[in-house]
Amino acid sequence: MHDAAWVKLLRHIPVHEHSNLMLVTTTGTEIAIQALLRIDPECLALRGRLAGSTDAGRVFFVPYAHIDYFGFQQPLKETEFHELFGNLELLSAAESPTAPSVPSSVAPNSAEPAPTSASLPRSPAAIKSMVLEKFRARSASNSGTQTRPSPE
Repeated sequence: MHDAAWVKLLRHIPVHEHSNLMLVTTTGTEIAIQALLRIDPECLALRGRLAGSTDAGRVFFVPYAHIDYFGFQQPLKETEFHELFGNLELLSAAESPTAPSVPSSVAPNSAEPAPTSASLPRSPAAIKSMVLEKFRARSASNSGTQTRPSPE
């Protein structure tokens, strides 16, 4: 979700519901919210406690890019949900982010090389399998040249 959508959504929630919210970061840290202190364009300032702790009243500054999701700690009836969010529109057509358009008279920069598979980000699973392949290849090549003494 884009920062502007987070801002609009968080500002839409009434103050009396703030203490019923919990936030989970992209690293899996869960924060029980007591109050939303500031809803700025770049980050959210809140008072709360880490889930599973009793350290209430801590202040957190969380960039929107690090928010995985947030929700209600206590059950919310469907009618309450519709009362709170029934008229919410996160992004209107005018606010919707689009890719910048390049004028047709501007040619793409030919000095920039096309991305190669080596320059693209890899998933953790792909990196893990590459490391395992290298390890197995090294182990296989070393197994024929190294002999271990028998434990006697």
